[in-house]
Amino acid sequence: MESVITALTTHKIALIIAAIISILIVLSVLKRLIKLAVVFLAIIVLYIAYLAYTGQQVPKTKQEALKHVMVKIEQLKKESKKKFKGGL
Repeated sequence: MESVITALTTHKIALIIAAIISILIVLSVLKRLIKLAVVFLAIIVLYIAYLAYTGQQVPKTKQEALKHVMVKIEQLKKESKKKFKGGL
């Protein structure tokens, strides 16, 4: 590890190239995280629009939203168990 640090400090061009590569890697990771955040935000907006369109109550707080999601998950579990039991 010390040899890499020594090589980078003695060769300024290698240090500049390593810095540019590091910056590109960090920017690509940030770009992917931003894309993921935008997709997640779009899904949330579409879900809220769906709730408003169907006339269901839109959760106002984070706790209400989590409770609403957990209730929906439990409903899906019960429905899927009924379908699998009836279909076998």
